[in-house]
Amino acid sequence: MAKKKFMLDEAEMDAILDEDISALDTGRSDQKILDIVRSSGRELTAAQDFYEIPVDLIDPFSMKGASDFSRWSDEEVQNAVPTFRQYGGSFEPIIVRQKQGSDRFELIAGEQRLRVTRAAGAKTITARVIRNCSDSEALDIFALTNIQRRSTVISDQIYGWGLVVENHSNQGARSDLGAQDTLTAYIKGVQTSRSQVYRYLALRSLIPELLPALDEGKLSMRAGEKIAALTPEHQKVILPHVHLISESIGAQLVELEKTGWDDNTAFEIVTGKKKSKRQNYDSSMRTAMLHARKYVAGHFNEACYEDLSTIIVDALEAWLEQHPDMRREK
Repeated sequence: MAKKKFMLDEAEMDAILDEDISALDTGRSDQKILDIVRSSGRELTAAQDFYEIPVDLIDPFSMKGASDFSRWSDEEVQNAVPTFRQYGGSFEPIIVRQKQGSDRFELIAGEQRLRVTRAAGAKTITARVIRNCSDSEALDIFALTNIQRRSTVISDQIYGWGLVVENHSNQGARSDLGAQDTLTAYIKGVQTSRSQVYRYLALRSLIPELLPALDEGKLSMRAGEKIAALTPEHQKVILPHVHLISESIGAQLVELEKTGWDDNTAFEIVTGKKKSKRQNYDSSMRTAMLHARKYVAGHFNEACYEDLSTIIVDALEAWLEQHPDMRREK
């Protein structure tokens, strides 16, 4: 594998800065993240220079889990290609580790840079190779580089700090951030506060459908913290009205859950008005149909599907025969 210096020399870097290219942010460099990880006592060993690695030998990061950080759209990737070609490559090397017993590499940081490189048709990409990088170290680098670069995307902060905490909790450390020197170093390194990190961790209990409201500013973080204390079922109840929820309304909903949740009362708290009979009917019908759908899927075979309407109506008629007081007067 041949060594190669970083693509841009000092004069070229100055030219980029003079052009005010917003994508180049030296305050959020991956090198800074490596230094932060080392400050916690990790003994990361990296090549002293950079390498040109064939893009076809780089595999995705394997430890993302079920979720992921937000990704550029295909259109955003294509829009970055002209700048990539103009300056001869990516502004900053990606970070990889070599897979054991293989000539292939695993991407740790720089997914969007790699996507742009591939979209531009380049065969190689400049990379820093981390030697003997454990899974735990790789996960820290992956999470922290994204936390640094995506500081304005709340859902990414929630996901990233969740990864860091889970990573160190899985190693037997206490979940209390104050007891973990490593996490304290990370919080200080990325220049955030302990209270802010606690807030991100609390917001992990929000259902996924509510996260876009945080990113779009329709739901404040303080209001989101209150809503995160509700059960997932109750969060779904208020989902259509999330733009109306303030911190104080969220506190009222939390209190309602403690004293005994009622969908209609929750609606009144959020909207300031009572549900009409029609709204109550529609809500009850939606809930009933969801339950019926789950019941049918779990107890009936496909042969009954064509007669499902008749089966349900006959069942309802039989129930009304047993409960005549529930039958509506004609």
